[in-house]
Amino acid sequence: MNRPSATAFLFVTVFVDMLGYGLVVPLLPFYAGGLANGALLVGTLGSLYAAAQFFGGPFLAGLSDRVGRRPVLVACLLGASLAYGLLGLAETLIFVVAAVALAGAAGGTQATAQAFIADSTQPEDRARGLGLIGAAFGLGLMAGPLLGGFLSLHSLQAPALAASGLALANAAFGLFVLPESLPEGRRFRAPLLRLDPFSGLVRTLRMGGTGPLLLAVLLLNLAFTGFPNYKPARG
Repeated sequence: MNRPSATAFLFVTVFVDMLGYGLVVPLLPFYAGGLANGALLVGTLGSLYAAAQFFGGPFLAGLSDRVGRRPVLVACLLGASLAYGLLGLAETLIFVVAAVALAGAAGGTQATAQAFIADSTQPEDRARGLGLIGAAFGLGLMAGPLLGGFLSLHSLQAPALAASGLALANAAFGLFVLPESLPEGRRFRAPLLRLDPFSGLVRTLRMGGTGPLLLAVLLLNLAFTGFPNYKPARG
């Protein structure tokens, strides 16, 4: 596997994954609002997604150190496909809640993709590779809401079902095209019980200099995430 090919594979993977995410999340207030009105419910669903990702993301990233990057990426995409499909077909609040929780728990794609880039690039090329992953992330988020808005003109279920199909196609892409980047000899057999987010956070803070950066990211996301989960009251 050459480095440009690995970067291209991961660029497509992250772009399509975030495209599916961007298709659904701006419309989440309308999915929930059609079943049970209330800004509190919509905000709670957004927090549920983040909470599930808080626990699922570090676990999946750590798991990729044990079993390899490719199976974790494929599993994340299959989980996302199932979650979006469930959301598109949901007719009761409990299924919306289950779909949002599953989508968050499967949200380890970006961290695993970054690890894939770190595995398959030389140190002098690593920043460029990670920058391209960030660009794919932004492009997917930019295109997703626009495409989701157009699809919602057909039906409210269409964006979620389209996101499900994209994630499933991306999983097939990863399964049949994407090679493994982490050889057996470099895998880290950490105990599964150490893959919780709290242990990882403590280890990161002990590295020194990371506390202010993590706080800045926390405040940025705290401000940013209020927008997709806000649905204006009808006059």
